[in-house]
Amino acid sequence: MGRLRLILRTIAMVAMAALAGCGENGGLEPVVFSQPETALSYEVALIGSPSDEVTALAEQSLSAYRFRDKGAASLAFLRRRGEGDIPVLLKILRSRGYYVANASARAEETGDGVAQLTITVEPGEAFTLTAHDLVIEQSGTVAPPALKAPEFGSPIGEQALAADIATAEAAAVEELKRRGFPYARFEGRKGLADPAAATLTVESRIVAGPSYVFGPITIEGLRQVDADYLLTYQPWEEGAIFATDALDEFQRRLFGTELFAAATVTVPKTPPEGAEPAPLPVTVEVEEGPRRRVAGGLRYDTDLGPTVRASFEHRNLFGANERLLIQGEAGLIEQTAGIGLRKPQFLRPGQDLLTDLTAERTTDDAFDALSLTGFLGLEREVSKRWTGGLGGLAEASYIEDAGAESEAYLFGVPVFAEYDGSNSLLNPTKGARARFEATPFFGTEDSEFSHFLVLDGTGSVYQPLDRDHRYVVAARGRFAAIPGPSLDAIPATRRLYSGGGGSVRGYEQDLVGPLDANRNPIGGRSALEAGLEFRAGLWGDVGGVVFAEAGSVSTAVWPDFEEGVQAAAGVGLRYFSPAGPIRLDLAFPVNGRGADDFFQFYFSIGQAF
Repeated sequence: MGRLRLILRTIAMVAMAALAGCGENGGLEPVVFSQPETALSYEVALIGSPSDEVTALAEQSLSAYRFRDKGAASLAFLRRRGEGDIPVLLKILRSRGYYVANASARAEETGDGVAQLTITVEPGEAFTLTAHDLVIEQSGTVAPPALKAPEFGSPIGEQALAADIATAEAAAVEELKRRGFPYARFEGRKGLADPAAATLTVESRIVAGPSYVFGPITIEGLRQVDADYLLTYQPWEEGAIFATDALDEFQRRLFGTELFAAATVTVPKTPPEGAEPAPLPVTVEVEEGPRRRVAGGLRYDTDLGPTVRASFEHRNLFGANERLLIQGEAGLIEQTAGIGLRKPQFLRPGQDLLTDLTAERTTDDAFDALSLTGFLGLEREVSKRWTGGLGGLAEASYIEDAGAESEAYLFGVPVFAEYDGSNSLLNPTKGARARFEATPFFGTEDSEFSHFLVLDGTGSVYQPLDRDHRYVVAARGRFAAIPGPSLDAIPATRRLYSGGGGSVRGYEQDLVGPLDANRNPIGGRSALEAGLEFRAGLWGDVGGVVFAEAGSVSTAVWPDFEEGVQAAAGVGLRYFSPAGPIRLDLAFPVNGRGADDFFQFYFSIGQAF
C-alpha cells in the first residue's frame, strides 16, 4: 500500500512539471486564483457601557474597532470577531470594578450594504472594595514592618479599581525596599467577591526577603576623577539601613557634578548571603565625560550694539572637580575679562569655594569706568531649591562721571539667598525664582571715606496655561534700594540703574530714571521694575511672545516716582534650539521722552527672564 502511494505521488509530480513546461512553450497557461472579496464594511455600536472611560478602553482594545477600516470577510466572520472580543471587554469591566458583568455580540445586515456589529454590555453594579490586607511574609531572620494598604492609596470604601489596587501593592513593595528589604517582591493576590452585596475583599501577599544595611562601595570606570571626592556625595553612612531612594539620590548627585556621560548605582541582582542585617555592597559604574569646554555667544541690542562672548572651562583641574573658568566679553560699550576657580565640596558637602578676578571697561551714557574686582566667597546648597552664600570683594575703579574724574577703592561683603523652583534654566515654563542680595560697602572715593548698603531683590513666576506648556504667562519684578548716604557719596559704578534688555526693554541701557542736562542717566538710590510676558508656541520649534514692562529709578531711598515711571511694550519670536531658545525682541517705549529712541531690538540666547 505504501509503495502504491509513492508511485501515485511520483506520477503527480511528473504531471505538474509537464504542465509547467507546456506553459513556457505556449501550451496551457498557469491557473491564477483571484483573491476573494473581503471588504464587508461595518459599523460598531457599544450599548450599555457604564462610563466613557470603559468606552474609550474598548475602542482602543477590541479588534472590532481596530480592524474596522479593513472590513470583514462575511457576516459570520464579523459575528465571530465580535464574540472573540467579549473576554477582552469583560476584562476591561472587571478592571473598573464590574465583576459580574455580561456582554454579547450580534452582527446583522442593515440593508444599505453596511453591516452592523452590536456589542451589548450588562455591567451590573460596580463592586466596592471593603477590605485590602497586605500579608508581608518573613523570609529572613529580621521581621519586616507591618504595612497597611490605605497608607499606599488602596481604594478601600470606594470602587474596586484593579489599577489602584495594583498601584498600592507596588507602593508597599517599594516601601519595604526603602526600609531595608531590597529584594521584596509581590507574590500574588486573592479576591473574595460578594455578588449580592457587590463588595470585594482582597488579600495581597508580599515576600519581604532578607534585611540589609549599606555595605562597601566599589567605583568602576574612573580615569581622572578622585574616588574620595565622589564619596563626599554619598547620601548614607556605611552600616545604615538600606534604602533604594538613597541609590537614586546618589546617582542624581553624581550626574549633578557634570563630570560623567553615564553613571549607574546598583546592588547585586541576587541576595548575598550573610547574617542579617547583612551588609549589601554597592557598585558605582561611571563613564567620564570631556574635561574641557569652549563656548561662545553673540547678542545684539540696538542700544549696546553687537556683543561677543567667549569662555574656556576646565573641569576637574586637580581631580576633585575643581573648575577653572576663563571668560571674556567684547561689546561697543562694555568689555570684560575674568578668571575664576570653583572648588566644590569645600570643607563640607554642598559647599563651594569661589574665587574670581575680573577687569571691566565701561563707556556708556551713565559713566565711563575702568574697574578691577577680586572676590572670594562661599556658596552653600541649603536644599534642592535654596542656595545661599557670602564673601568678600575688593574693587578699584577709575571713574569719569559728568566730566568729573575720580578714583574709588571699595571693600564689600556680599550676602545672598537664591530660590529656584523653575523647571528649566534657559526656558522656564513652570515654577518660580527669587534672589535677594545685600552688600555693605565701605572705602574711599577721591580720598573721601564712604560707606553704604545695597539691597537688591528680584523674582519671577511662570504659569503654564495648558498641559503641554505651549502657552505660558511669565511675570517678573525687582526692588532695590541704597539706604544711607546721599547720591553723590555713592560711586557711579554702584548706583542703581534700570532699562535695557535685562530689565525694561524698549529703553536704552540704564536710561530709565533721572537724567542730567545732557540727557545721560545719573542713577539712583532706589529702583522698581515689573514685567509681564505671554509666551505661545506657534509652529514646530518656533514661538512668539507679547510683553509689557515698566520701571522707575529714584534718587530717594524709597521710590517716590517723581522722576516718572517709564513703560514699554513689544513682541518677539523664539526659536527653540537644542542649546536653548534664541530670542528676538522688538520693544517700543509707551511714554518715551526726548532722549528715548522709537524702538529697541534685542537678539540673544535664553528667555528675557
